[in-house]
Amino acid sequence: MTPLEQYHRVLDTLRVLKNEPRHFHTVEHVPMKSRAPMFGLTTISNDSWLIGDRAVLTRRFGEPWPTDTLNLISTWTASDGGYYAIADAPVIPPPSRPWKPGDGPTLIHLAGGGGTTIDAGDGDGDDDAGVAQLTTKCVYSIGDVCIKMHHTIHCDSTDEHITIKEMSKHLPNRTFALPAVLYHARYDARYFLVTSRIPGEMAAQLWWDFDDAAKDRYANLIAQACVEVATLTSSKLGTGIDGTAAKNGRFSEALTRKDMPDILANCDAVNLSVQPPFCFFHGDLGPTNVLIDRRKETVGIIDWQAAEFVPREWIGVNFARALAMVQDPPIPENYLSNDYAQRVWRALQRRGFGNDGSVWLSWKRIDWQ
Repeated sequence: MTPLEQYHRVLDTLRVLKNEPRHFHTVEHVPMKSRAPMFGLTTISNDSWLIGDRAVLTRRFGEPWPTDTLNLISTWTASDGGYYAIADAPVIPPPSRPWKPGDGPTLIHLAGGGGTTIDAGDGDGDDDAGVAQLTTKCVYSIGDVCIKMHHTIHCDSTDEHITIKEMSKHLPNRTFALPAVLYHARYDARYFLVTSRIPGEMAAQLWWDFDDAAKDRYANLIAQACVEVATLTSSKLGTGIDGTAAKNGRFSEALTRKDMPDILANCDAVNLSVQPPFCFFHGDLGPTNVLIDRRKETVGIIDWQAAEFVPREWIGVNFARALAMVQDPPIPENYLSNDYAQRVWRALQRRGFGNDGSVWLSWKRIDWQ
């Protein structure tokens, strides 16, 4: 599905949920209060955009931005020949209109609420809180950067910019690429992040074009990245890199069952050690979050908002059981949707990960029946 098709699909869903008339298929008809929460940015001009309502992204051609630019936060030169700057917005933000395709930034990802109950309101058009939660993450691309917006109710752990900066500091010799943080902010139940774009293409897009040797080569690089990240340890289970508790952490969700909230006891029941140190793990290392640079034969990893400290063996279980790591159709004949996950799992086994998650799966299935 193209970004434009995703865009119209979300708008159509919003129309249905809000009982809007059939003309609610253009961005101009999105309720004003929902525009910034939904889409993350609005358009000021052909070369200027408002991120949330507290930062302005501006592009110009010809010469770089001077370092004394008013309220400057960051600046960079992009491969499109433009010079970009992010600056604090005035107290009263400049007039802007809702973003729409063709405005410059390209919408590259939309994520739904992951089970959030959407409150359709009473039909008077005033209750946009539930509608705003429908699109819990938007990601745009422009000028070699990505602009991301999350609703904080769905942020899994420590703010992503903290995780990226800490890993960059503590893993200077890592074999995988990380984005650089250019801007971040958290307000009005929203989290904004602007990062450099990592070179390469998503593994999900490339995987079936590779032969077996190439698939195994990149699977080894991903497994090696897991091992390197796991060298960051903590005595606290289920926290982010700064020790913040992961309130919506994926590990705690996976290690609980109905009427069984004791995570430590549950770990013991499924053969996961609860003895520290615990190892840092991305938490959502599916093929959409791995970027492959075919020219350099390297990988980069994005979307660190779910990262937390877990028992070391849990890293292998994620791949052995393909937790959120299956490929979307179409899948070539004679391949399985978990081909990516299984290749990384085999590479992890060669690095000493032995728990295949079979005990955990039998234990967890009781709640799924």
